[in-house]
Amino acid sequence: MFPGAQRLAFVLAVTGGLTLLSLKRSDEPTLSCATVNGGSNEYKVLIVGESWASYGKILPELPRAVSKRLQGRGVTACSIGFAGRNSRLLYSELREKFPTEKLYRLFDGKKPDTVVLMNGVNDEIQHVGASAYVEYTKKLVEYFSDVDDVQIIAIPRVNERRFKPPTLYSAVKRRILSCFYDQCQQQVNDLYRVALWRDHPELTTIEYDDFIDRYEGNERRYTADGVHLTDEYFHKYGEFIGGALSLRKDAAK
Repeated sequence: MFPGAQRLAFVLAVTGGLTLLSLKRSDEPTLSCATVNGGSNEYKVLIVGESWASYGKILPELPRAVSKRLQGRGVTACSIGFAGRNSRLLYSELREKFPTEKLYRLFDGKKPDTVVLMNGVNDEIQHVGASAYVEYTKKLVEYFSDVDDVQIIAIPRVNERRFKPPTLYSAVKRRILSCFYDQCQQQVNDLYRVALWRDHPELTTIEYDDFIDRYEGNERRYTADGVHLTDEYFHKYGEFIGGALSLRKDAAK
């Protein structure tokens, strides 16, 4: 399929792309917390993800919605976001910079009642392959193996087809990796989702489609990049997550 020099160029390009993919980002993750109806017996929610979890965009609506469901019980939610990271890089930086004992200091040293994972958008946009998304999503779940309740949000619907990378090199890399891992398909959301459900049906997943079922027709809810929600809809998203979480049976106590 790739004779002679074309084959060599393809292999070199893929190698270069994979090398770039492995580089660490210099920007630091962001951390935000919000408490609603505080008290000595607060329900604790930890959100970990990429840019969708950054800067407290889903706060305070998320803990407010959980508190309402728990008849006014106090709720503290902390959100840590690693912008631009795919699941592999998110997992790597989480291990390096935030051992669980450090994270749990956000809740006075206590384990969170629920951990919410918001990853996958960068996996599909960067075309890292469904197997990598599945492997590192599972590793993220296992990172919080001491927490009884870890829930994953299905990869949000974004503008995959017309997404414009910030640089020419990023665009070339994306094109190469899409062919290397995803059979040159530009829209892989369902491919990655199905791979996770198929390989790990035991994981608890929140359906993003219950919030926005597709990008087309909902463009006004997204910013110009087609990858992030507007501030208004990020706050609505926080309320949605707070209402969609499956809470422990004893949570209302």
